[in-house]
Amino acid sequence: MLKNILISAVLLLSLATFGQKSSMKFGKIDKKDLTMETYEADTSAGALILGDIGSATINYKPTEGFEVDYTRHIRVKIFNTSGFDQASFKLQYYELGWTRERIPKIKVTAYNLEDGKIVETKLKRSDMFVEDISAKEKSLNFSVPNVKSGTVFEVEYTLSSELFWHMRDWDFQYTVPALFSEYTITLPEYFVYKKLMSGYLIPTVNQTEPYTQNIMLRNDDNTVKTIPYRGTIQKLRFDDIPAFKREPYMNALSNYLSSLEFELGAINFPYSKKDYSTSWEKISKELWLDGDFGVQLKRNCPIKEYADALRAVADEKERMIMAYELVRDNMAFNHKYGIYATSSLRKAWNEKTGKASDINLLLTSLLNEIGIEAEPILLSTRDNGILHPAQIMLSKFNYVISEARIGDETFLLDATDKRLPYNILPERCLNGEGRRISLIPKRNDWVNLNQSKPNERVFFAQTKVAPSGNIDVVFNLMETSYYAYKRSNRIRKEAEQDDYIAAYEAETPGLIIDDYTIENLDDLPNPLVIKYEGKLNISDDTPKDMLYINPLMGNGISVNPFTLEERDFPVDFINPFTLKIINLMEIPDGYEVTEIPKSIVIALPDELASFRYALAVNGKQVQLDCTFMMKTAQVLPTHYAHLREFYSMIVAKNAEMIVLKKI
Repeated sequence: MLKNILISAVLLLSLATFGQKSSMKFGKIDKKDLTMETYEADTSAGALILGDIGSATINYKPTEGFEVDYTRHIRVKIFNTSGFDQASFKLQYYELGWTRERIPKIKVTAYNLEDGKIVETKLKRSDMFVEDISAKEKSLNFSVPNVKSGTVFEVEYTLSSELFWHMRDWDFQYTVPALFSEYTITLPEYFVYKKLMSGYLIPTVNQTEPYTQNIMLRNDDNTVKTIPYRGTIQKLRFDDIPAFKREPYMNALSNYLSSLEFELGAINFPYSKKDYSTSWEKISKELWLDGDFGVQLKRNCPIKEYADALRAVADEKERMIMAYELVRDNMAFNHKYGIYATSSLRKAWNEKTGKASDINLLLTSLLNEIGIEAEPILLSTRDNGILHPAQIMLSKFNYVISEARIGDETFLLDATDKRLPYNILPERCLNGEGRRISLIPKRNDWVNLNQSKPNERVFFAQTKVAPSGNIDVVFNLMETSYYAYKRSNRIRKEAEQDDYIAAYEAETPGLIIDDYTIENLDDLPNPLVIKYEGKLNISDDTPKDMLYINPLMGNGISVNPFTLEERDFPVDFINPFTLKIINLMEIPDGYEVTEIPKSIVIALPDELASFRYALAVNGKQVQLDCTFMMKTAQVLPTHYAHLREFYSMIVAKNAEMIVLKKI
């Protein structure tokens, strides 16, 4: 620990302050906060953060040496049940051998008005739960007690850490509104950090002031030497913070919240200096030496007994798929993430359950054992946030997958989902780029996670219009990739396929399905196909003089999801996609087409997307061919106005009718 640098030190603390007392004191609750029923600036809010005050202070302690002390005091008003999630907390911390973090102080209290009096409910430390995420990672989990509509609660804690290279982030914005959020950073001159501010809000306070501090060194002859040093205190405060509300097609909220991040550059003590700036090569070497990561892969494969049979398969790709399916089908994913093994891969295999890291490190080990070159890839899941390429920080990763190579072809593999084939990653992994961790230095590189996969939905219909306006339908729905995966999951969730078909009918008013088949439900490398025959009843059975028919029959985009006039963050579709509708429509005898929608082709700039709507009359048949192609997974804010108008034009076109007149 760093205390060895300053031996027998006696600390004389003389930190400067900003001359202000904390605006909140634990336990001092204003009765007006308890009687408040809504927040005037956002009446839809389920909760309001009355204040959130935090600090990060590097202190010298005679018995521990230098440590980072983090404090937080948050107070929250609950308006209704939609705000209850604000009362759940997970405080993650690390234990790395002798270097560790701890939470020495924590207070949790809920306040409610009962018969006009404030009643307190406190949470005991013994009622909190410590979750073992891995051998290195733990989490103190708890929920505030007795939370109901009208409750005010507050949480105050201190977390002490020796991990200077892992300075914790601070969010100034939340999914509910906040009156204020305040953070103070106290850094001695010895510690050099890079700071990264993100988000779209501007602080109301951003002050930095110097301070001086003395460390007293007692010599062997009992004389005392004073070592003064300087530092800085920075205070950031945001007031009247609006809730960050999710918009359609957004990545993780954490990518866009106003926040502060840190990266340790160096520690420069008077008699020793250490450069903490790192490189991916250093990180890779450290990981391969880590007992919960690289050492696990260097050991004998824990499922070696299956390797001989797999090695007998001559075709390498088939061998890889069989290994993938062996791990996928035998391991149960416990829905926990992380980059380190929980304990050992052998134990995970014996227990047949584990985190994503257990499962995919196990797969990597097996692939190498059977002669398929494989390496782990670290990534940040979509919920964890996008990685900043300039930040070389291991702590930003929270997930591991495996990459296999056969000749010039590479395969990204994740064996956590029993319903996914080898060639499709879970959507949670599709988040920009991951980092390959290789023993070969030149192979330590970024890997594109958003592999191009056909994500297609095709409706093919043969329809016959009756004089009443009702329509007989023979219909095929074909979906690939993530479309197929999501629909197959919805089908499996129902007790019977008939229940799913009933729900499908309900999505289109008037649709009645008489007969159906579902193909490839359990064979997702192939397209999922639903075939059905039925009727679309949009009227009574009496013949009409004029018929108004929408040739898309409810299958086109009918609502523009982009309602904001401006958007500061990208539109994230996750994957490119194609939506195609073909309808061969037979018109009834004794009727003629008097009006049809015009054919159009529209496109976004830079060929980001296109929409083609082609309608033609051929005797007694009307032929529709409508194709919408989104050619990119992400549309940047610079093109948002174009995208919004593009969708508006599609919605308008999809609402147009064919008009039939009785002759």
